[in-house]
Amino acid sequence: MNITTAVLGATAAALTTVGITPVASATPMAPHETTYHGPAGFELTLGHTDQSYRQVPALNAMPTNREVFLDNTAYVTAPAGATGTLESGYLVACAVDVTLSVGLDGGISVGAGATIGFGSSGPDVSADIGPSISAGMDLSLSLAPGEIKKIDVGSMPLGSDTTYLVNRDFHLMVGNCGGPLNIYSWATVTATTPEVSATNSVFGDTMFL
Repeated sequence: MNITTAVLGATAAALTTVGITPVASATPMAPHETTYHGPAGFELTLGHTDQSYRQVPALNAMPTNREVFLDNTAYVTAPAGATGTLESGYLVACAVDVTLSVGLDGGISVGAGATIGFGSSGPDVSADIGPSISAGMDLSLSLAPGEIKKIDVGSMPLGSDTTYLVNRDFHLMVGNCGGPLNIYSWATVTATTPEVSATNSVFGDTMFL
């Protein structure tokens, strides 16, 4: 599975659309939020909203390639004065990784079983060439269990109030993908005060493409 990503919109505070606008209609996804209540009145709320995806046909029309544009807004509210980082991205997995290789057949068939092979310096076996010579192509299809890959979209230091990490039209391209492509978003925050250091994460529902 080969993955290429490009941000065609804005990340973090400013939202400026750049580049190609996908024509497919958006499929919305449910928001999620979680709150951690710690000692000494520590409270950390992490969530995401405005999540959707727009799948478009692969530019080269190959059925094993997928292209999708992704929107998401991750946010966190941390205790006053807390330091830390908000990060977000996607987990991507194909059911099967597909690799197709093409190679020239290893030799030339000569007459009744005699073979001329080709080494680095030319023919390496002597034979009389009979009335028929044939050469062929090898097609090798390799299938392997799909890998799960983590895609980082961006990160933001915690602010004095609610911190937002926004991606719009995040362009994800996946090649050599057999079967369904599964994607879900993640957001992670690390927040530290003089009394408490905490990490929390939230995950979106799976998108099946």
